[in-house]
Order: sequence, then structure tokens, then C-alpha cells
Amino acid sequence: MNNPAADEKETRRLLRLVQDHLFGAQESLGAVRETLGMVEVLHHPANPHAALNYVTPRRNTAWISGKMVEQGLERLRELGRAGRIQYIEGLYPPQFAQTLRALKLEVERKTPLLVYKPDGINGRVPPPPGTAIMPDGVAMERVSDRRGIELWWYAWRNAYFDVLTLGVEPLLVGRDLAALKLGQQADILVYRYGFPVGVARLSLQGETAHLLAVALLREVRTPALLRALAQTALTTALDRQSTLIFAPGDGDTAVLRELGFEELGAMVCYAAASAREENHEPDVEQPLLSL
Repeated sequence: MNNPAADEKETRRLLRLVQDHLFGAQESLGAVRETLGMVEVLHHPANPHAALNYVTPRRNTAWISGKMVEQGLERLRELGRAGRIQYIEGLYPPQFAQTLRALKLEVERKTPLLVYKPDGINGRVPPPPGTAIMPDGVAMERVSDRRGIELWWYAWRNAYFDVLTLGVEPLLVGRDLAALKLGQQADILVYRYGFPVGVARLSLQGETAHLLAVALLREVRTPALLRALAQTALTTALDRQSTLIFAPGDGDTAVLRELGFEELGAMVCYAAASAREENHEPDVEQPLLSL
């Protein structure tokens, strides 16, 4: 028999793990997290990208007033950063959005979160991931070395590649060698008849994994290839002993849902109109998030 209270508690616990993963990944990129009253202010001393500079409610807080949010936004402005607040919908009551709108903030981005747990979520156990069936001429290789970095550079500079990402954890081309050495990322290279046509990246933090980004040559992007790549990424994360894997839940997510990913909450970012109009993309080592 379903227990709604227990299910909600489990959902919140899993969303906290997603939040902790993102904090760890962002701090490993040099972001600093300050506690200011009932909010936390995340900021990067050198990189103004939105995913590294925002306000979020402090953990285990049931309610945040507009005044507390304003204090966090003011701290960001003192640091020369645009005013943004980011949080996981599902951890806070719906009325929190009303508080943000009363501060003249508007939704800049809202992305559903898809979560996979091999032993199940609220009693629903996913099917075994199985072995990926490769389309004709396609081969995939798991790597944790410079080859992944080189292919991301290639995809970044090539206008014929589609890049898909959740937009909350920066993929900084040129800054990923340190993450490789620390075992915090893994790349899956995609070849078609020996030619590189795609790459997917997993961000790894402890026992959690994030399907951070996928880049595919537009002309080879088919449902069969996407499924094979998703299965390969999932089994790679499981082989790395990940007990929770999450991915963006917008766009075409049928493949991920078939594999057992479930939608749990959403990542929401609110910003003032002036912040939404600004372009915070550095010219060097540009995040792929903006593509």
C-alpha cells in the first residue's frame, strides 16, 4: 500500500542528493559558498557564469522570506554578479515562487529533473539497463583521459553538433583536466565508421552521477543512437558504483524514461530582467552551457 508521506520523504532525500552533487561539482570548479542568514550565496571569484553565481535557500529551511532573499541578492551584487536565485522545486512549498515574483523576479529557466536509482524509487524498481545495441557502423568507448577533452573541444568549435545539457553544472572546456585526475568525470566517445560523431560526459561526485552533457553530430542523431548512448552512460555510472544518476528532463526524454528514469521536481532559476538580458559568457574556456 502506498504511503504518500513516506514517498514524499524519499523524494526529498533524493533531491537533496542531487543538490549536494551540484554543490560539490560547482565548488570543485572554484565556486565559494557563503551562508548568509537563511540563504546560501554561491559565487565564483573569476567566472561570472550564472551556474556558478546564485542564491539558494539554506538546507533544511522550510520557509524563506522575501527579505532574506533580498539580502542574498544584494551580496551577489556586491560581488559584481547578477542577481539570481536557483533552487530545486520539490524541496520548497509552491508559495515560495510567489515570494520571488513579489520581488520582481521572473523565471529564467525551469528544467525537470530525471532521476534513476538502481534499487528503485518509492518501491518502483527500474528494469536492468541491458546491453546497448549499436547502430550500423557505430562504436562507443569509455575514456577518462585527454581524448574526451579533445573531442569536447572539437564539438564546441563545430556548428554541426547539437549540445544537450541541464544547464546547472558548467562544462568548462579547458578546465576539465583536474576533474579527470580526481576521478570526477568520465566521457563516452561515439564513432561512426571510425569518425568521431559524438561524446557524452558524466560528472561523478561520490556515489552520485550527473549526465552532464551530450554532443552529437546533427546528421547522425537518431533515436537508436541516442538510446545506445543513454544505455552506455547509465551502465558507465553504475560500473562506477553510482547509486543515483540524474539528467535533464526537458526535450525528448522517452529513452531515459524507458530506462527507468523518473521525474522528481525541477531545477528553477529566477532572475531580474536586467540579469536575464546580460550575457555572462567568457571569451576563453567558454562553458558549453550556453550553446
